[in-house]
This record gives sequence, structure tokens and C-alpha cells, in this order.
Amino acid sequence: MLGLRIERSRSRSGKHAVRSLALLVSPRGEVVEARPRSVERLRPLYSVGEAFQAYYSVPEGWLLVYVYLVRNLRGHVKGYIEVYDRDGRLLYRAVYRRLKLRRSSGDPSYAWAVRRVAEYLKLPVKRTNLGDES
Repeated sequence: MLGLRIERSRSRSGKHAVRSLALLVSPRGEVVEARPRSVERLRPLYSVGEAFQAYYSVPEGWLLVYVYLVRNLRGHVKGYIEVYDRDGRLLYRAVYRRLKLRRSSGDPSYAWAVRRVAEYLKLPVKRTNLGDES
């Protein structure tokens, strides 16, 4: 079982916000929201909203993709997208800043999962450097 922090909170003024979620990606590229096996309440980063420590089990052959995004005062969004396997090992990590997706660590053969999730979330991306472009 893989434990991840799932959060949706914002500041009292509404100028800062954080959102994190877990998605499952099938070998064929289908994206579905992951349903946790169990959850524990946590204190959120910002004052308005909620946060949980959620535990997931991943079906055989599927990948769990964790998305963590923060919006700042100017409305700029940054964060990261991580890809995990069934055993909870981090396979790939990409950072998202200034409308760019860039490989941070891991095996570039899993970049396709990050692309599928970015499409699914309709994340605005102008450029990518995920390591699988060649």
C-alpha cells in the first residue's frame, strides 16, 4: 500500500492554494481517479480546506500518478508529477513551472504517463523536456 498526502486547501484571502491528487493510469493510457483504501485526516497547509493521508493499492500493470500543484499570489502554478509502480517505488518525477514540464529524476520511459495525466487534467503546457523527445 502506498501512502500519499491528498489536499485541497487555500489561504483565507484566496490568493494561495494547493491541490494534490492521485490518478491511476492503465497500460493502454486510460486515466481514472484513484480510490483510497483508507484515509486519515491531516492538518491542511492553508487554513481553508482539508487534507488526508490516503493509502492506495495499485492494480497489476497500472501506474499511480501523484500530482501536487500550488498556485501563488500572482496566479502562477507550479508543482510536480510523480509516477509510482505497484510496489510503491518512485519510477519518474517531473516538475511543472512556468508552463513547462521537465524531467527531474527517474526513467524517461514513463514520461508517457505524465503526458496522459497532463492532458487529462487540461494542464496548460507550452514546452516539455521529459527526456523522451529524441
